[in-house]
Amino acid sequence: MAENEDTDIVFEPTPVNDARFPQPTAPSAAATAFEPGLIEVQFRAGGAAEMLPQIAGIAPPGGVPTRVQSVLQRHGVQAVESSFGIPSDRLAAIAAQPASPATAEAEGPASLDRANFFQLSFPAEADLGQIAAELRELPEIERAVPVPKAIPPAALPLSEPLVGTNDQLAVPERQWYAFRTKANRAWSLSSGTGIVLADIDWGYRITHQELAPQLDLSQAFNSFDGGTNVTTGGSISHGTGVTGLAAAAVNSLGMAGIAFGASIWPIQADSGPGVALPGNSWARAIDHVTATNSGGKRKVIILEVQTGLFGNYEQVPSVSAAIVAAIAAGVVVCVAAGNGDRDAGLDDTGNPFPPTGSILVGATAFHPVNNVRASFSNWGPQVTVAAPGDPSHDLTCGSSADNAYVAGFGGTSGATPKVAAAAALMLQVNSALTHQQIRSILNGTGTPVISDPGKPVGTFLDVEAAVHAAMNLTIGAGPDDGDANAGRGGAADLHESALAASVVPPS
Repeated sequence: MAENEDTDIVFEPTPVNDARFPQPTAPSAAATAFEPGLIEVQFRAGGAAEMLPQIAGIAPPGGVPTRVQSVLQRHGVQAVESSFGIPSDRLAAIAAQPASPATAEAEGPASLDRANFFQLSFPAEADLGQIAAELRELPEIERAVPVPKAIPPAALPLSEPLVGTNDQLAVPERQWYAFRTKANRAWSLSSGTGIVLADIDWGYRITHQELAPQLDLSQAFNSFDGGTNVTTGGSISHGTGVTGLAAAAVNSLGMAGIAFGASIWPIQADSGPGVALPGNSWARAIDHVTATNSGGKRKVIILEVQTGLFGNYEQVPSVSAAIVAAIAAGVVVCVAAGNGDRDAGLDDTGNPFPPTGSILVGATAFHPVNNVRASFSNWGPQVTVAAPGDPSHDLTCGSSADNAYVAGFGGTSGATPKVAAAAALMLQVNSALTHQQIRSILNGTGTPVISDPGKPVGTFLDVEAAVHAAMNLTIGAGPDDGDANAGRGGAADLHESALAASVVPPS
């Protein structure tokens, strides 16, 4: 580790062969991309009713297998469990009662709709693609997909010693991205105070000097085992880096997060010291944030995961459903698009999947003048906005020591917390904004991104313009009725010259 000219600041070496990005020697066989023997199924409304009694441990009448059961038996199904961890007795009760709006409301998070999501376990050598294809042919099935392996998605005020002064590179590294996204010009308007940034990630160094003041450890949750230990596993550098970019403290010690006034809920989903809970831990993490009382504070989720083939993890049906439910409940959801240079709207078997409506984030690489799509960034019409995610130039907190920093973070991992932090700044100045309005503003106020033909990544993040648009948006406008370009003309133009002279470090 290299000592920096700044006192008590340590720079970690830039990693090589980062697993968050495709490597020339990475295995390409489909078998290595999916969880062994695991398929997730979403039944159509009412389609699971015929299976629920057997799944819940109650023998079906007559002994004649249904079409779904025939497929499962032919391929040697070993276990069937709820993707959302709904207990078998609860499933039995759901199966025994007729569906109605009142019943669904009474069920809450374990609603009748969520009783239609199951994980099916087969022998490790089973042909998951064939099984999923057979299940998709059945009228009872809405979706059937092999469950992809999960991997991390790659990865201020102005008085802070590592912030810098402009949007160009420096030696040692500085936070050039804060100036390129014009976050520095938004800091006189908002810091994200009173907003929750819930980072669903791979663990944290909770004692880091930039994070300890920001973390709300009373809300720490490990969705892998249901506990509160969020410091486990071999990837704590990931969550440490993400939360540093999003909300590192203003304390004159190093860097500053884009939303340095926000509080952080650390949610670990990849591993834990306890026994794994049934179901998908990433979906469970989203549900947990949605259901947890924030004391009236608006919540922004940062979902930091991609598939083993570097795809968009929204392809997992239970994760998709959890995101949709979170948005419907008023949570803003930002998702890393992934680092595979592929269409973010296709799953790992090449099939399209329904969009969630999330704020899907792509990454750009450093260029002295232009904002250029990073060559690895996933793309497509579902991508809302792009932000800096250069894996060689993305200064954030390191996990090797409480005063450690690293320049080599980046990826859509590094881009997503910047966008989520921008959403937090917007919510502080206009807490009535919906997820859909924030999504529209971020896309509409952004500037063009240079990309290959047919590989769009939305527009480039302009934090200042987005915060102005949030301030100027008429309260009560419909979810998609706000002028996405508000703040880019008129009042914003009148303020621009004044802002250039009046921006000062917040106290």
